[in-house]
Amino acid sequence: MQPIASIAALVVMVLVAIACECLWARRNRLFKERFPPMSDEEFVQQCGAGTNPEIALRVRRIVSDQLGVEYERVHPSSSFVNDLGAE
Repeated sequence: MQPIASIAALVVMVLVAIACECLWARRNRLFKERFPPMSDEEFVQQCGAGTNPEIALRVRRIVSDQLGVEYERVHPSSSFVNDLGAE
């Protein structure tokens, strides 16, 4: 009975890994659709009035580096948790 249980556990693990990969791919695709690449000029234009462009772009770079998100896909409207995956 032991080998059958091991095979069953392995099959379950493979199915879970496939499901996780599918969910990650879907989330990634939806993120890329929702947040297309944005230039620095567009980014600064979408920031609130009175925002220092140098500081805004520096924060954008830090967010990108720390969260592993493509720099061009960090938007002023991005939510750290819901959109960028910070927890």
